[in-house]
Amino acid sequence: MNASNRRHTRYTVPEGALADQKLRPQGMLSGLRGWTDCRVRDMSIAGALVLAKKSLGSGSAVSIKLILRTGEELIYHGTVVNVSDGGRGEYRLGVSLGDVQPGTHEHTFLHDLASVFPPAL
Repeated sequence: MNASNRRHTRYTVPEGALADQKLRPQGMLSGLRGWTDCRVRDMSIAGALVLAKKSLGSGSAVSIKLILRTGEELIYHGTVVNVSDGGRGEYRLGVSLGDVQPGTHEHTFLHDLASVFPPAL
């Protein structure tokens, strides 16, 4: 994350708050492999901290699919900006989210994070 992205308040996404969470690298060959399980640990309107079993390189374009308890699917596109070992065979991926169109469900969800999730410490 760059300095301007860090100014946004991050919100903790508790385990079980979402029905499902998936990650997929973008690109012709990567897209063929499909979605893999991940865990979004926290989010802001600018980025997300994602725990995944698969390591991706910094600069990799990714899509994150969040499935809400209502069954609604939200898909965000972004870029991996940092990768570290998260322990337990997982990798911590810092993902900078791309711009989301106003008026979409994805935009509404990001701007309502404060009313749904607690601020990350």
